[in-house]
Amino acid sequence: MTAVETGEVVRLAKTVTEFDVYGFAGITGDFYPLHIDAEYAQEHPAGARVAHGVLILGLMSAAAGQWMTRKEVDGYSYGYDTVRFIKPVYLGDTVSVTFTVKGERPEEGGKILCAVDAHNQHGELVAVATHVIWLN
Repeated sequence: MTAVETGEVVRLAKTVTEFDVYGFAGITGDFYPLHIDAEYAQEHPAGARVAHGVLILGLMSAAAGQWMTRKEVDGYSYGYDTVRFIKPVYLGDTVSVTFTVKGERPEEGGKILCAVDAHNQHGELVAVATHVIWLN
């Protein structure tokens, strides 16, 4: 295993499509109309269909997986201490995720903290989380 260094960063970007949202709805069973019903969403304060928050969290998790693969880190997600969905992600938005290793949690041997944030194509923060990774 490669040594874990504070400050290591991985970035990824993905345009969220209608296919992504419908596929996620089908996999999870979350057919809330704000995600799949354009007429309903138009009357909602968001004004249009939006991606599931957990779909965006999945992109954030993908960045962690990329980092672990690139650095040959043997571990897994222990979870998230905080997750906030700041702004809606609309179908067609491009989400850019930044994953940054922040450091170890010495009181819980083998766990590291990572800051993860997601911005839309306008540079607006749409989601933020603290990811805890448990090293093997």
